Amino acid sequence: MTQSRAFFSWGRFAAIQLHPAVIVSAILLGGFVGWLHGGENPILVYLGDIYVRLLQMCVIPLLMTAVILSLSKLFSDGNARGYAVRLFALIAASLLAASTLGVMLGWMGSIGTGIGDEARAVIGRLIYNAESVATNAAARVPEFGLADTISGMVPDNIFLALSSGNKLAILFFAVLFGIALGSIERSKTEVANAFIEALYDTFIKIISWLMYGLPAALFCLAYAHVGSIGIGVISALMGFAVLMITGALFLWCVATLVICHYTRSSPLYVLAQLKDSMFVAIGTSSSFAAIPSAISGLKQNLGVDKRMVDLVVPLGMSLHPPANPLHFGLATVFMANLYGVQLDMGQLLFIVVASTMAGVAAAGAPSAAGMSLISFTLVPLGLPVEVAIILLIAIDPLVDPFNTALNVQANSALAAVMGGRLPAGEKKSPSMRGKTISAPLPLAPRIHGNAKLQTVHSVQRQ
Repeated sequence: MTQSRAFFSWGRFAAIQLHPAVIVSAILLGGFVGWLHGGENPILVYLGDIYVRLLQMCVIPLLMTAVILSLSKLFSDGNARGYAVRLFALIAASLLAASTLGVMLGWMGSIGTGIGDEARAVIGRLIYNAESVATNAAARVPEFGLADTISGMVPDNIFLALSSGNKLAILFFAVLFGIALGSIERSKTEVANAFIEALYDTFIKIISWLMYGLPAALFCLAYAHVGSIGIGVISALMGFAVLMITGALFLWCVATLVICHYTRSSPLYVLAQLKDSMFVAIGTSSSFAAIPSAISGLKQNLGVDKRMVDLVVPLGMSLHPPANPLHFGLATVFMANLYGVQLDMGQLLFIVVASTMAGVAAAGAPSAAGMSLISFTLVPLGLPVEVAIILLIAIDPLVDPFNTALNVQANSALAAVMGGRLPAGEKKSPSMRGKTISAPLPLAPRIHGNAKLQTVHSVQRQ
């Protein structure tokens, strides 16, 4: 009995369940079975949906507690202004770069031109089958614009926003609450922070339990995902899909290298520590579902500043989705080529800016309404919005996992840039890769000498 207990442990079971070989095998096997059966088994689809719901059940409370806790500590310390300016400057630059890449890929790849008759026939049938819905776009996709996004950010009832899952409204409340909490008397702030941190740790614990079922859940999700993709649609829109996935993978690699630079780690080490967040992102196609895994990997394994991780990762998932402007920029050029519209340099620059704005707005919109925000770029160019939405929805199951992985990795990189250098009072030990230790107190001469030695090593490493 004792030997059996020693043989089995939850830690060993978790290590097996979360091993990359097990995860990848579950995804591939689920996709293969889904391709054979067409994703028609309702039980597997139902189980995958239940797992995503369980993750999302904890994501919104985790988002609120992480943002409130981080902002209250920042404003209590008086360091918020410098962080905020740098954060929003990085977000703007990143989104513009993603939009520019999408436009360049579409323009250089000439997607949408020279499409064969068979591919045009498939696209025509796709549009025709959705024509009854597309002719009444208001019934299918609600009107949604930048003004709706801004007004929707301010909740008139925070409990209603929580029950409906309005993430932008919840985020706005959390930011305001965190700033206010950090601005009151320090003793009261510390008491409130202790309670909020206990809630945060509780949600992290629940999510760690859910990770035991990740391989089975990814099997079910891959089964349903692959079964929903039509082979004819993939063939007709293959050029667009390949360029979209190429752009997402390129930006994903750039984000990974940024994390390597700011955490002083090798690419293989970074990938190993963030693999759980990537598997969750690809399997669920939900950036928010991957927040807990990304936070855990950055803080515990890569040694990024806890306050920055807890603030930047949840905030970035709502305000920094680089896959959106990449997608919109590429899709706009695709539609222009499909309809024979010649784009000059001024129009290309317009698409870059408009795709960036639409990408940010789409982060807080419902899924179908988010895609309708491509009207930001299509309407001024005289291109049909309804047709673009139909094509984007058709190809979305194929490209969405890559887009989600990009968004998660890009926000992990953003957190690494913001929190790569720990605040005063904490130093990275040269002998502990990716770990964080508190600066030793200068009470004992021996410890003080070690602190000097660590400082010399850290200067040499820089």
